[in-house]
Amino acid sequence: MASLKRRVVSLSGWLVTWLALLSGAVVLTCLLSWLIYPLVSSSGHLAANQQLSQPQLLKNFNQLMRYLLLPGGQLRLPDFPMSTNGYQHFVEVKRLFLLAEVVCLITFGPAIWQWRQRREQAKLWQYIAPMQMALVLPIVFGFIASMNFERFFIVFHQLLFRNLDWQFDPAVDPIILVLPASYFAICFGLFFILIEGSFGWLLWRGKRALR
Repeated sequence: MASLKRRVVSLSGWLVTWLALLSGAVVLTCLLSWLIYPLVSSSGHLAANQQLSQPQLLKNFNQLMRYLLLPGGQLRLPDFPMSTNGYQHFVEVKRLFLLAEVVCLITFGPAIWQWRQRREQAKLWQYIAPMQMALVLPIVFGFIASMNFERFFIVFHQLLFRNLDWQFDPAVDPIILVLPASYFAICFGLFFILIEGSFGWLLWRGKRALR
């Protein structure tokens, strides 16, 4: 019984670490994607394609991101009408982003505490096996996405959402015209770099502790 209890505690500890890294990568990706959008929209002439100025487009995008990342609020985009289905999709995306933020807030502190405990006890080597396992899955998904990002993007939405509200019709949801696939590909790339970098850094520190 004592052995089983130790295993459960150990597994729970690693789950907290994985959730902290995963949710942290999601939150940081959202923030970075907000910062890079002006570059993407400018290089793609997205504002001009919709007969808008760049400041107008960024005003709408900033309102969208504030809605998605901050609690409460109503989504109103002055230059982009929106269908009921389109609005509902953003509501669901907001819930997922807020969930990631809550998970990050709950797990980040305990994950840091565990790191400090292992460092003080000279047990950073314990990160080696868990991080080796964690590194594999993002690589698999990254390889699949690089082969056919459009197909990967569709399957990703089919798995994550239980309806088809994510299939925007530009005629009634023109916001999709200023959110090109290339922008989402960059976002996925950022997430891949952040999560793999986190796992890789902990693996490196674990192996370094054995020297």
